[in-house]
Formats: sequence, C-alpha cells, structure tokens
Amino acid sequence: MAPVITSISVAPQNTNQGSYGQTLTVNGTGLGTTVTGTIRIGAKSVTPATNTGTVATCVLPSGCGQVSVSVVVSGAGGGTSNGLPLYFIGSPFVAEITPTEGSATAPSAVTLAGEALLTTNQVQFQGVTGTLVPPTSDTQVTATPAPIAELDAAPWFQVRSASVRTAGGTFTVPSALALFDTPAITDLDPDTGPAGTEVVITGTGFVGSSISVTFGGVDADFTSMSDTQILATAPTGPVAGAQDVVVSTPGGDSVAATFTYV
Repeated sequence: MAPVITSISVAPQNTNQGSYGQTLTVNGTGLGTTVTGTIRIGAKSVTPATNTGTVATCVLPSGCGQVSVSVVVSGAGGGTSNGLPLYFIGSPFVAEITPTEGSATAPSAVTLAGEALLTTNQVQFQGVTGTLVPPTSDTQVTATPAPIAELDAAPWFQVRSASVRTAGGTFTVPSALALFDTPAITDLDPDTGPAGTEVVITGTGFVGSSISVTFGGVDADFTSMSDTQILATAPTGPVAGAQDVVVSTPGGDSVAATFTYV
C-alpha cells in the first residue's frame, strides 16, 4: 500500500510553517520505518529520526519559500505519498521596542518593530509569556508583559529581556525594557504655603526618564535631588486650601500627599 500523508506540523508552533533546525512531524499511514521511509522536503531527502509507520519526524534542513513534503517508502508495497505544502519562514528580527519603560504592577502594551514578524506566536519578557495581540503585520507585533512584583528598594526598576518566537525562529533583545516600582510620597516639607513655596518631597521610586509633579493637577517646576527626594515649587493656579500633590514616573502615579495653599 502506497504511503499517505494526512497532516504535517512543525514544532514548536505546530503549523505547516517553519525554519531550519525545527522538528517536522509527518502523520499518515504506510510511512515505512527509519530504514525504508524517506521524507522528501522539496528537492531534499531526509532520513527520519523516528518513524512508527504512522508518525515520522525529522529535523528541517535549510530551505526557502513553499516546498512540498512527501514520503518515499522503498521495497515491496512502497511508493511515493501525496505531497503537502510546507512554508519556510525567514528568521525574525526586532529593531525597535516602544515604550521601553513601564509599570511593574500594571505594564502597558509594548510594540516590537522589525522584520518577519507576521507568524509571531509567542512573546516573552524575561522568560515569562506576555499577552500577544494576533499579528497582522510583518513589521510589528504588540504584546503586554505580565505584571511582576515590585523591588521596593533601589534602583526601583527591573530590566527585562524580550523574545519573539515565530515560525522562522526566535529573536531576543537582552535589555528590552525597564519596569518600575510605583512611586510613593512619605513627606512634604513644608506642607503649607503660598504659590512659589519650595517643597521638599521625600519618598521612594523617583526614577525614570519621564517624571512629573503636580499640585492640585497643575504641573510644578521641580529638580530631582535623588531617587528619594524632589525639590518642587508650588505652582500658581490651585485655589487656597488642601491640594493633592502627586509624583508620576513610568511606574505610575503616587498616592497623593496634601499641600495646603494659604
């Protein structure tokens, strides 16, 4: 009985798309043995690593574009099977990641731009799988990192790698983004005064490329003194009385402290 192929798949993505070095599985009947059966991939013949007669596996050789996969069985009752299409996919490449900073406890979606990304089936951050938006472009893909525990200590952020897995392989950016602790305010000195008062804000997690300070929702001029202190000037605008003071970083917004305008 001539061999018959019913399906093929390439691990780990388990589709009929793959690249050099990945494992091809051929399912069917009458596929022979590791001695009598040969897997033909385009113009190349490959000896199966395993072959039960109904399932044969091998490591994909190099290739390009669409090829046909068939099985040739030698000896009496052998023959050549039907062919099924296999698509060789180029290796992925990531050139840019945005944003590169975010919150540790509530990360924002991250866009990875590059090449050969249309078949992306997994994005990991420091080895932890993120939530992938099904890709519709060959040049970019979007995924959201899983939340992580805050450091609660300097340097108040954690650097994460990003790995994109496609049918063409995996590409890793070692230091792709930093996830920051949420800033916290522990003291305002003074906590009362008119507009123009210089206020020392003490707390934790005052780090990142984008920091802002607001009094009653109005942006304040400030100088970062350290990762735990900011010297801010109470802005004009807020009315007399208690006003919320908030420090914002890539890690998010602090719980408000109170400054009283007089």
